[in-house]
Amino acid sequence: MEATSRYNYYEILELTANAPQHEVTTAYERARATYSGENPAIYTIFSEQEARQLLVLIEEAYQVLGNKILRNIYDQRLLSGRSSLNDLTYESILEASKQVFPEPKVEKPAAAYKKDEAFEKEIASRENWDGAFLKKVREYKQLSTQRLSEITKINSYYVTAVENMDPANLPAVVFVRGYVVQIAKALGLDDKKVADSYMKNFKGLGK
Repeated sequence: MEATSRYNYYEILELTANAPQHEVTTAYERARATYSGENPAIYTIFSEQEARQLLVLIEEAYQVLGNKILRNIYDQRLLSGRSSLNDLTYESILEASKQVFPEPKVEKPAAAYKKDEAFEKEIASRENWDGAFLKKVREYKQLSTQRLSEITKINSYYVTAVENMDPANLPAVVFVRGYVVQIAKALGLDDKKVADSYMKNFKGLGK
């Protein structure tokens, strides 16, 4: 892959720059299937290492183009013709999004929280997990989105999107599950139970 196209995410997903949002997901799923290790034909063209590198690029491309805000920032930089390759990296685009939605400067959360035995029992017995209840637990444990972001290393923008169950502003489903697992662990929850339930609700949105 040429250096100039290393960060042309449209080329990576074989899309035109004006492709509608729903085509981004279709192109991502097609690219994943094509370059997956489960497709033996891929190794007649690329080495195993090259195939893995391509999958990384495909995931980066979807994380940017699959998110309306990140895509808008990326488009402005790509189409201006004045941006360097460094300006087009996923890390650079994500950093720019923080300027659009700056992470609030909030006071440090309390080191401890007052336990509510009734709510603790509700948490322990909870089977149906969604964004609203994750937010309720976070607030109960006196953790700001910024502090949770620091603990999990997940951008606070995505923490909020997970709590709002907002697919338009979240990356691929596999990443969403990873975010939920990390958030659940940070909140001292059963991460597998929480993630399984959350993803069932998340995938059912709009049905």
